Amino acid sequence: MELTVITLDAADPAQVRTADNARLVDLLWTSAVRGERLEHISVQAGRPGRLHLGMFIAATGEGSTRSTALAICRRALAMSPLPGGWRIAAAPPLIQPLCHDLPSMTQEEHP
Repeated sequence: MELTVITLDAADPAQVRTADNARLVDLLWTSAVRGERLEHISVQAGRPGRLHLGMFIAATGEGSTRSTALAICRRALAMSPLPGGWRIAAAPPLIQPLCHDLPSMTQEEHP
């Protein structure tokens, strides 16, 4: 299972409602298809008008989990636009590490 983080921005933060988080999670589950192997979704509010989606997807080896997460988000936003005009802020990194306390290593330091 891999974690991909997708950041959403609201075009109009004044229109954002607290209930959008739960509705967005419902839309994401509805938008995922069986073969995409979505396992868990978390939503964390950032600055006003910004949400961070943590999407845990079982790796299949057939494509990147990042591509799958982006596809699910695009379908969800197209199915039912939320107040505020949510949109994908930027392409996320391929995989977010689950342990943030570990020191980072350069390629030369890696055994």
